[in-house]
Amino acid sequence: MSAQMIFFLILGTIVIACSVLVLILRKISHRIAAMAFAFMAIAGLYFLLRAEFIGIIQIMVYVGAVSILFVFGMMLTDHRSAGFGPERSRLHKVVSFAGVGALLGAILYGVLQADFAPNDNPYVGTPEAIGLELYGNYLIAFIGVGVLLLAALTGAVVLARKEAE
Repeated sequence: MSAQMIFFLILGTIVIACSVLVLILRKISHRIAAMAFAFMAIAGLYFLLRAEFIGIIQIMVYVGAVSILFVFGMMLTDHRSAGFGPERSRLHKVVSFAGVGALLGAILYGVLQADFAPNDNPYVGTPEAIGLELYGNYLIAFIGVGVLLLAALTGAVVLARKEAE
């Protein structure tokens, strides 16, 4: 067994365990921490696939921004009084578990039966190539997206101020 396979199994186990913890933990702060660890392990899987750019984006956007967004949401709301819905019956849990197991089995069967063609050029999406495309051919679109996001942020602030008054 190669070192890459060992790291894949470790990171995959971390992703699955943290994802399950997000579902079963009671405290929202513990759920956010488990979610951040799952996102970080997914970034590690991207690095194993030699998709460094996607891995860095995963860390910056999901581990950084989304996790911080959830932390701020947790701090700014009264999450102690919020419930997660009624407690489900044992039959509902068993049927849900069987459905997820069947879906997992179908996905594994499909992946194992698929005949993937080998890729002759494994380094297509290097950070250098993505940067040249983004800031070369698509510079106007990139700037337009930035202006659009700024307009959306300004609109959200204006709407929030009107509600506060």
